[in-house]
Amino acid sequence: MAASTVAAEAAEEAQGVLASIREHVEDYVKLRLASLVLKQAIENYRAKNQGPLLERAGTLFSRLTLGSFSGLKTDYGENDEPVLQGVRPDGNTVDVSGMSDGTLDQLYLSLRLATLEKYLETNEPMPFIVDDILIRFDDDRARATLAVLADLSKKTQVLFFTHHSRLAEMAKELKTSKGIYVHGMR
Repeated sequence: MAASTVAAEAAEEAQGVLASIREHVEDYVKLRLASLVLKQAIENYRAKNQGPLLERAGTLFSRLTLGSFSGLKTDYGENDEPVLQGVRPDGNTVDVSGMSDGTLDQLYLSLRLATLEKYLETNEPMPFIVDDILIRFDDDRARATLAVLADLSKKTQVLFFTHHSRLAEMAKELKTSKGIYVHGMR
């Protein structure tokens, strides 16, 4: 009789565990489904709103890196979080952790410029002020960046501060020097 009581208690405990497992599985399935639906909604929003911005930033990034990169894309990292990657002309991707400091500066500037251009589409122009942003750029990439800034100056005022006379000379040499004024050279 004692054995049957132990068996009954074990069976009852097993049924309780089974019920708990079912409840947790149902909760897990609901949460996992909600997570997937939310992730898809975020992706749809990102594709609709960030796509054009990322595409423009990728075009600028290509110009600033002299074609070393052909664009930008997002992917998911180890923690299932979106990460930004540079795309090489051959289609290979480079995570930001694999980029040099100068290339990271060019990436940041590309994103900033694309965001500013998007803002200018629907808002009044505002000055774009930069101070010695070309310190880690080689001469060729600095020239390319100055040309991009000269293009931007057609939409809004660009104030570029530097204490490097070489950069001021590069700005003067731009073929599109209309609208470029260099002050305070000593």
